This record gives sequence, C-alpha cells and structure tokens, in this order.
Amino acid sequence: MIYKVVTASSAEELTKRVNQILMNGAWEVDGSHHVVETHRQNRYRGSDLIDTIITREYSQTMKNIA
Repeated sequence: MIYKVVTASSAEELTKRVNQILMNGAWEVDGSHHVVETHRQNRYRGSDLIDTIITREYSQTMKNIA
C-alpha cells in the first residue's frame, strides 16, 4: 500500500488538493486531518504586546487503493 501526505498552508488549500487527488479515483483519505503550528511570533510596540502571528501547516494522509 502506498501512502501520501498532502500539505497546505490553509484549510481551504488543503481541501482543494485533497479533492483533486480524490477525483483521480485511485486514492482515499486515511484518518483525519492534522494542524501543526510551525511558527509563532509575538509583536511588540515598546514593552506592549500588540499581536501574535501564527503560521500553521495543514496535512492529510491519503492511501492508494489501486
């Protein structure tokens, strides 16, 4: 059995990529999706915290059913 991990920088992009692979007919989703925080940066103005920028990676494991 062949496995493939599909990744994207947004949930919408991951959905598009997974749907494109599913349309080929030889792949199916294996398990649930995962979201990992890849970067977190706090932004300050002086000593005041203004906001936090968070970068995430979305992934889904697919398996070949052919």
